[in-house]
Amino acid sequence: MNIGTFYYYLGIISPIFSALAFIVGLLCIRSIRGYLVPVFLIVSVSFVIDTLSFICVRYNINIYFIYHLFTVIEFIMLSTFYHLFFRKYFKSGYFLFPIPVFLIVAFIDYKINGLYAMDTLSFSVESIILSLFALFSFLFVMRKLLFYNLLSEPFFWVNSGILFYFSGNLFIYAFSNYLLAFKQYKESALWSVPLFLNIIFIILISIGFWKTRAR
Repeated sequence: MNIGTFYYYLGIISPIFSALAFIVGLLCIRSIRGYLVPVFLIVSVSFVIDTLSFICVRYNINIYFIYHLFTVIEFIMLSTFYHLFFRKYFKSGYFLFPIPVFLIVAFIDYKINGLYAMDTLSFSVESIILSLFALFSFLFVMRKLLFYNLLSEPFFWVNSGILFYFSGNLFIYAFSNYLLAFKQYKESALWSVPLFLNIIFIILISIGFWKTRAR
């Protein structure tokens, strides 16, 4: 199987996994509360956008403008996720402070790249901030020994997904133009990585949703 075929199948599988996370979320909807609500909202919006993207790609329709909007929504919701989780431990409003700055970055990205090109600047900034949030969260949880059984906690799985997805994608988006400058580096090889990371991200979030049923 060549890289082009692999990329094609990943493009089909990724929306399927988005649907899976959405279905798992619906099955667990009665136990999804508090800090997990923003995560479920992201999963729901992502499911709609991935389905729309799958259709539009077949008809060669550019929907990058939707991803610009989704990046903003995603950052706000995940910042709220951390705010809601940590508010019983300290003044967690600090997690909301970067939101106005990020909105400015998203506007600059729009001015530089427009709505019909990838939002590489805003996604790179989002990846840096959320990766730092995730690393801090693990450090805080470990030092304070917040959980008796870490693997049974939904927060562990969601936070792992965030760290894995955004830290992994940071390199790809930040250096995408540089990597594509090499003729031997095919575009399909480059963008197969975010699709794969997205699948892992969705699996980890789905596990987090499912863990709520045992609480």
